[in-house]
Amino acid sequence: MLLGELFGRDTFGPERRARHFCNPPQGTLESRWHVYSSGYLTRITEALENDYPATRRVMGPGPFASLIHRYLGAHPPRSFDLRCAGEQLASFLKHDPLVGKLPFLPDLAHLEWLLAEAFLAKDPAPLLWSDLQAMDPETVSDLCLVLNPGTIVIRSPWPLIDIWGLKDKTDGEVSLEIAGRPSVVLVFRNGLKALCRHIDEFDARIVQAAAEGASLAEIQAALTDGDDPKVVRQLLESFRRLVDEGLFVRMGGRMVRPRL
Repeated sequence: MLLGELFGRDTFGPERRARHFCNPPQGTLESRWHVYSSGYLTRITEALENDYPATRRVMGPGPFASLIHRYLGAHPPRSFDLRCAGEQLASFLKHDPLVGKLPFLPDLAHLEWLLAEAFLAKDPAPLLWSDLQAMDPETVSDLCLVLNPGTIVIRSPWPLIDIWGLKDKTDGEVSLEIAGRPSVVLVFRNGLKALCRHIDEFDARIVQAAAEGASLAEIQAALTDGDDPKVVRQLLESFRRLVDEGLFVRMGGRMVRPRL
């Protein structure tokens, strides 16, 4: 009933509301209805401002609030958990008129949603380089890497990290050349922080192979095309860097997912 009236799909007069709701201990039903209905959209908008700070910054407060009103009309919340309210915003933006002027908005919203998800992801003990040093080479080679929850690589035709960084800029600084600047971005959790950074294609392929359950031996075979010492050394350096960032899970003290 409330959502239908909020988004213009139905209209409920005082008499109809009185049949469904009891009079409050103080004040009137109509005053309570007004407070709740006006506060509902405000509360969800505030929650989504926290999840999408760069999207709001680029658009401006007024247009962002209008976007959220349109979005909630198409995707009303289906959970009592406000953190789920913005789950469909990136998909919604693909078909919103704003994309004509700001074509990067769906990808930016997607990045911000992934960061929000990573921030709330589980935080298992990470694989350490010392764990690997304690294993024999054959065991290390057969390891099936498991990514930490919230770890993902995304690709975009837009410079997402630079656009995302506009959330901390003043009005005079919100200007950026975006055409012809594609990006590959790593989203991950480290300690209590959700982070994102540029990642090169070589490192991205390691992360994506790990997401598919590949072993280190399989990753090496896919990336090195033989035993080129330079590429093997690059793989070792990249893998250590990713381990040191806490991207992989240390499972059962050994971080091994058995191969069948």
